[in-house]
Order: sequence, then structure tokens, then C-alpha cells
Amino acid sequence: MIEKLKQFILDVGQYSVEKRGASLHSLSFKAGDDATRGIVTEVDTAISKKFKQFIENHFGDLNYMIIDEESIADLNGDVFDLVAKTDYQFVIDPIDGTVNYAADLPMYGITVGVMKHGRPWLGFLYAPVTGELVYTDGEQVFFEYNGRTEEISKNRENFSRVVMAHAWRVRLKPNHFNGRLIIQDYFSAVIYCLYLAIGRVKGAFMQANLWDIAGGMAICKVLGMGFYDYDTKQEMDVFSPAFFGEKCQVKKMHVVCYEKDFETLKNLVSGIVGKDE
Repeated sequence: MIEKLKQFILDVGQYSVEKRGASLHSLSFKAGDDATRGIVTEVDTAISKKFKQFIENHFGDLNYMIIDEESIADLNGDVFDLVAKTDYQFVIDPIDGTVNYAADLPMYGITVGVMKHGRPWLGFLYAPVTGELVYTDGEQVFFEYNGRTEEISKNRENFSRVVMAHAWRVRLKPNHFNGRLIIQDYFSAVIYCLYLAIGRVKGAFMQANLWDIAGGMAICKVLGMGFYDYDTKQEMDVFSPAFFGEKCQVKKMHVVCYEKDFETLKNLVSGIVGKDE
């Protein structure tokens, strides 16, 4: 399964690169969402269709369901009941950072996560333009780049001074420097999680959706990091109504980091945390 999924994400990543070009895309908005972050391109839709066919061709004998950003509105029935009735949940965000992609900016990613009985298991994070791929088999995490593969060590020290945060959740101000840390927004949870895994950023603040973070959850968990509720510090490590809504949206803001960094990062954004929209 690992090798097949890895090849799939590499293939569709190359496809996305070939289709880049700000003047080439036909843009639409998700149903009921005309905000900028609701933009959809024809590449999002095409990768979504490719994934459905890929899973049917290679894993059709499994008891599974697909959770896909581009088709979540068509999901029939109680999603928690559907997850409980299936052994495997294949989760994909075809293009995470679609606003960047549509503008021909390189900071976008593709992610696939596989959950077993609602718990993160396998994860893939891919930045197609830079060619950086991070993935886990559930026990180890690997980083592939420029023809080389290396294992990422667990529970390591992170000396980065950069923290990621979605701007609509953390109201960034001109003074969003705090001591020796700085907050930046690349508008892609996949890029956040990939950079966390390889140590480029110290932590991230997000209120993403399951398709944005399923792969990252699996990877970060193996590395010793957690997805923590901002208010309670409860770890979000299972797909349940405690953390997710009926359409797989995360209910509350969470902090992704090593546990020992949680309080430092929470203090960093206290006072500039946005209200629910």
C-alpha cells in the first residue's frame, strides 16, 4: 500500500506542476462559499477523480470509504457512522493551498492520509514544486528529496524560530514578532505539516479540516508531536465528534507541536486569536 500510494501522489503532483499557470485555470467556488479560500480549480477536481479511480483499482477489495475535500458535500449519511462501519478511510486533499496554486505560487501541497477505524495510520505530504515528500508507514517517517531518502528522527529538538498560523484564525498584526519567534502564513496546512516534520518550523496554529491534516496527523504522531486543542491541550488523535463536525471540519483551533513547546506557542498568540467565523 505504501509504495502504491507514494507513486500516486508523485504522479498527481507532477500532473499539478504541468498544469500550473495563473492564466490557465478555470476557477469556481465550493457550494455556499464565495470566500477566497473556497476557490476550486479544474486540477483539484481532476485529482479527486483520479484518486477515486485509483483506490477502486488497487484497494477495491477492502472495506473502505473515501473522504475527499472536493466531494465531501456529496457524502451521504452520518460520517461518524460511516467511519465506524469501514476498516479503512482514505483521505485526500487534491490541492491544499488552492489560492496559491491558482495564482501560480509554489507554496501548495498534496496530501493523502489513511486511517484505520478512525485513527491516523499512514500519511503523505508532498510539495510538488520543490519536490519534497514526507511520508510514514506508521512506524517510521521518511523524507525524500532530490533523489535521496532519509529517515527523520523522532522527538528531536527543534531550534526553528518560525511558527505557522492561518491568518484568519490568528489575527496577524504588524507586531506579530514575539521575543525570538515570528509567525508566518503560507496558506497551506500541508506545507505547515511538511515543514514541521523536517524541522523548518517550530509549531503551527490551524483550524483545518480532516482532509487537510489526516496525513500530517499520522506523520506528526510517529515523530512525537501532537495536534492539541488550543484551549484544553487535549490531543486530537482520533476522528470523533469531540473534534470534528459532520462534514469533517475541525471544530476548534489546534496547536501542532511537541508537547514541551505547547505553552510557549500558546503564549505567543494569546491576545491575537480570532473568534469563530
